[in-house]
Amino acid sequence: MEPKKTPLYQKHLENKAHIVDFSGWALPIEYTSILKETRAVRLSCGLSDASHMGEIIVKGSQPLDFLQALTPNDISKTKPGQLRYNVFLNEKAGIIDDLMVYNLGDSFLCVVNASNINKVYTHLCKAKLEGKYVKPDNVEIVDESPEISLLSLQGPESAKVISEIFGKDINNLKYMHFAQLNFENKNIILSRSGYTGEDGFELYCPNSIAGSLWDIVLEKGKGHGLCLCGLGARDVLRIEAGYPLYGHEINDDTNPLEASLDWVVKFKKDFIAKDKLKNAEIASLRVGFIMQTRAIARQGYSVYSKDKIIGKVTSGTFSPNLDKFIGMAYVEKEFSKTGTSIEIKIREKFYKAQISDFNFIKPRTKRGL
Repeated sequence: MEPKKTPLYQKHLENKAHIVDFSGWALPIEYTSILKETRAVRLSCGLSDASHMGEIIVKGSQPLDFLQALTPNDISKTKPGQLRYNVFLNEKAGIIDDLMVYNLGDSFLCVVNASNINKVYTHLCKAKLEGKYVKPDNVEIVDESPEISLLSLQGPESAKVISEIFGKDINNLKYMHFAQLNFENKNIILSRSGYTGEDGFELYCPNSIAGSLWDIVLEKGKGHGLCLCGLGARDVLRIEAGYPLYGHEINDDTNPLEASLDWVVKFKKDFIAKDKLKNAEIASLRVGFIMQTRAIARQGYSVYSKDKIIGKVTSGTFSPNLDKFIGMAYVEKEFSKTGTSIEIKIREKFYKAQISDFNFIKPRTKRGL
């Protein structure tokens, strides 16, 4: 089956992007080089097409109660105009998907991963029909993904670019907050958020104006060192920030405690599989690591302590901003302490590494997720 194309596909071709198939989408892996694009986001700013992501609206008379029951983080703490990181759990306390939840006032926008749009939508519809948490008539679920494009502008210069476009003092928009604005007589959402560990913005807009919005961000960004960024740079950036990626660090069989996402679990509220999660035995934990020699540890490589296999690598890369080889892995709990020495088997050879804190690059923006 031919990959789907975002409304910005032609823009990528015009900028000579290297296109790959990502979760059934034709998307840029890079424009110039992954290393250059990664550095640009840390030093100035980078623009990416994230229109493959899913946008699911939950509305009705009880959307909050419905979502509260399906997620462990406390959405009631998210005020209108704010967003919060969360995960959808299955009945085994495994992670169906991680997401951002936007409080639109009378409804909620759930931004999910491209590969999980149908899975999440089906899960929500099933939960609605079962009526375990709210009466079916009290909630409505709408998949708006096909109609919405998403642009991601990340980096320390991004606020200046956004201010030039919208003529507002964007510094008043706090991290993990959003504003509903007008562009070419269409409503858009401007969110101060992202998955790079830098200050940045995500712009949700109707497909019909995605090209115009892309062009003006590119034009205004020229004076601020803007670089177009593909999937390769975005992956390096999220690893540098220590953020998990579905299909690598998290999946249906991984619970948020072993994924080191315990901060999203609020046991004071009720949610699906709460008791199972509360009583779960955590044998392994997600950790970060830094290679002590120059070698990339890729997903699936075995992690050792002496002659014993203690875990598996989930992500690995070269960080151009640190000039180090870094990654994430699941290791047995007793070996998860920062500073612990480990070895990773790469093509029949063993390479030394050390357990590290996740955020290899310290976020410049106060998080408070």
